[in-house]
Amino acid sequence: MTRSAFAAGISALSLGAALSLCDPIGPAAAAEAVTLAPHRASYDVGLVDSSDNLLGVDGRIAVAMEQPGGCQSYGIDYRFVARFLKEQDIVVTDQQIRLTESRDGRHLDFNAESFVDSLPDSTTSGKATTDGKKTVVAYEEPEARDVTLPQSVFPLHHTKQIIEAAKAGVPIIESPVFQGDSDPEKNTTSTVIVTPLEAAELSNEIAGYGTTEEPKEKAAPDAPIGNGDDAMPEDGSAAPQDGEATTPDGDAETGREGPAAAMDGQLDSSPDGAASPDASDAGPEPGDPAAAPSPDPGASDPAAIAERLAGLKAWRITEAFYNSDSDENGLPVFETTYTLFENGVTGNQILKFDGYSLKARLASLEFEEAPRCPAD
Repeated sequence: MTRSAFAAGISALSLGAALSLCDPIGPAAAAEAVTLAPHRASYDVGLVDSSDNLLGVDGRIAVAMEQPGGCQSYGIDYRFVARFLKEQDIVVTDQQIRLTESRDGRHLDFNAESFVDSLPDSTTSGKATTDGKKTVVAYEEPEARDVTLPQSVFPLHHTKQIIEAAKAGVPIIESPVFQGDSDPEKNTTSTVIVTPLEAAELSNEIAGYGTTEEPKEKAAPDAPIGNGDDAMPEDGSAAPQDGEATTPDGDAETGREGPAAAMDGQLDSSPDGAASPDASDAGPEPGDPAAAPSPDPGASDPAAIAERLAGLKAWRITEAFYNSDSDENGLPVFETTYTLFENGVTGNQILKFDGYSLKARLASLEFEEAPRCPAD
């Protein structure tokens, strides 16, 4: 997975930016304030369809959206650990992103780290500021440099503007975006298509959220991992079947613990450091806040998650990303489909990369206490 593809992939969890350039959002939409709910969520990840080059994928995504008491900014911690099973090889990737975005959407601090088989692969960090018709990015890593872009929208304001557009009935949204990319000169743009969800369709998807308490059986040594036949179909809508494992298990042949298990207990807090997804050194250090269990025992309970989301509007979002590397026939470099709730929570997702697609099912959700802040 390339760094640029991963940067685009963040927007699959509603961490991107989109403004309507050709069909602006009118005053009526802007008048209906959008409030993003601070929350923590995790997603079980698997491969949609196996291929000659990729037999299976299992993994987990964890997202924490925070709103500090000072009401000056939003914070995002994002982590994606995945194991890619190939014909002759297993590769474990660990990608971590930390973002702080000002409430007015003009400032973004970003830090992204990537590890492959526990070894550091890349680091990107810096600050971005939008002023007038331009966005200036000041990089600190991998090297100090400044880049000037057309006015671009930052991640959390992406989410708010998609929700505003959805509530106003705007079906297509386009915008230049910046979300901490390591190669901004490629001028990434986003095109969003908003589709209303019928009540029955949304109810069916919500029924599949959470983690059941059914015992899970280890896969046979020669069984592919996450081959796309379990947990969630390609549309991401159905509930798991009785007795079906809803988190990835380990690999009996290698003796390596699955990344979902390795991340348990770590992803309930902000991911600090380069914790390895390998079972031999998985787990937080003593005193690490990640060692604390989730304060909400119902975070993965299907009924509790359904109650938390009851009565909320939601839409099916299809988002495509284009840049200077895009196919000459107009194909995007990355595409994703996901369910977006009006409070900013993302449901099930499909992530379409070059040559393969991943499915991500909402496995846990808990809301954090939000400070009383003035309306944006």
